[in-house]
Amino acid sequence: MNKILVIDDNLNNLEYISEILKIDFPKYQMFLSQSGIEGIEIAKRELPDTILLDILMPVMDGFEVCNILKNDNFTKHIPIVFLSALNEMSSRIKGLNVGADAYISKPFNRAELEAQVKVMLRIKFAEDLLRKRNENLEILIKKKTADFDTTENRYLKVSEYALEYFWQVDQNMHFTYVSPVIERILGFSSDEIIGKKSLFDLYIYHKNTESKKELEDIFARRENFKGNEVLCLNKDGDKIWLSISGFPYFDDNNTFSGYIGVNHDITRRRIAEEANKEHLKKINEYQKKLKKLYYELTIAEEKERRKIAEYMHDGFGQTISIAAIKLSSISSMEVSPEINMLVQESAELLRNAIRESRTLVYDLFPPILYEFGLVAAIKWKLEQIEKKFGISTILRAEENPIELNSDLKILIFRMVSELLNNILKHAEAGLIIIEIRRKQDNFLVSVIDDGKGFDYIKGKIFSEFGGFGLFSISERLGVLQGTIEIDSELTKGTKITLTVPIKID
Repeated sequence: MNKILVIDDNLNNLEYISEILKIDFPKYQMFLSQSGIEGIEIAKRELPDTILLDILMPVMDGFEVCNILKNDNFTKHIPIVFLSALNEMSSRIKGLNVGADAYISKPFNRAELEAQVKVMLRIKFAEDLLRKRNENLEILIKKKTADFDTTENRYLKVSEYALEYFWQVDQNMHFTYVSPVIERILGFSSDEIIGKKSLFDLYIYHKNTESKKELEDIFARRENFKGNEVLCLNKDGDKIWLSISGFPYFDDNNTFSGYIGVNHDITRRRIAEEANKEHLKKINEYQKKLKKLYYELTIAEEKERRKIAEYMHDGFGQTISIAAIKLSSISSMEVSPEINMLVQESAELLRNAIRESRTLVYDLFPPILYEFGLVAAIKWKLEQIEKKFGISTILRAEENPIELNSDLKILIFRMVSELLNNILKHAEAGLIIIEIRRKQDNFLVSVIDDGKGFDYIKGKIFSEFGGFGLFSISERLGVLQGTIEIDSELTKGTKITLTVPIKID
């Protein structure tokens, strides 16, 4: 809504002027103030279309009020008309000098007041329209300026933030231009470089001959290049890594004129990469030590198993056997039926203990593995499964035996035994097949079952399958530089193939 502000310390004047304006300008909202300070506050808050201002007021006169309003960015565009009883020419001049747009002497003519206010409103409307157009034009110019700003200026702003500088060299690789950011990166000013240094003499690190030769060959072939990384020296002799990209340019006669390019400071990234490489190197070395330790612990475990098995077989097993023989001799004596029954039952218990101890000895340290080889040991393991669990088994192996050293044989036997135990615990299988073969310099053994299978996601951590059987096998294979391959689906069984390199003498 359009607004008019009247400032006069005389209340009667305010009411009289207000009534006139309401009649002549019915669509305008009137604001009245009896002091300069209050009038200024209203003007800043409401931004009226014109202000009628008295000069003679206490505390702050009209000249000071006008001066304040005309020096304020928000109110300086509002037309101000002085209404004053001061008719001297000096007062009129002073009023116009402080920024007033018109001057009406009291007592005023109503028609003159109406006409003067209309002029002020037209001026305000025209100025607002012009100012709006200028603002839109300024916005458009700024946009166009941003769109058509020179490539150099825009790139310089970006390059300063990104720590990269642009360059241009002639046919002899001497600099004809380099952006000022180079000083932040290499310490050289543009004046120290342009016309005085060549591309290679400036910053290619003298020991970095391979990268230098590569760039020289590219330039000789007039090829584009992107992201070549070179080690350089700055002005202080410190090493700086730069990523260099560029392309050849030609004159109107298609004659080679030189190269244009950009260099980006990648020192921080390379330092971080080198630190990361060193960290990974230490981790890999630590992992190798852990794998070696794991292998040594596994072999040590097998040696302890063998000692325990030998003790059980030669010591504990022999003692039970002798006890069973002596107990059986009682049955040939004349004893009561009750005693004879007790003897028979005790002898049977001892025979069961002998069988169980033999099975335990074979599990701890299967002598058949060392006497007849891995295939025979696995065949014996499958026979035990058939007898104890009633599951059908098939062993497929090549006729010619595959020679393996003792440590490798026991490790493979343990892994196969772990896979068989997993089948017995989880698969609910009715058939187990083991295939053993040689493929080039690798030993392959596949354990297959027709059980319920499981959802296998390639790359998933083996410990996430609910146990540590597969995880343990994977770790053992890692020590042997072998691999494990799993093929399984729900209701379709599982096939797990272990591949172990054969060490050839």
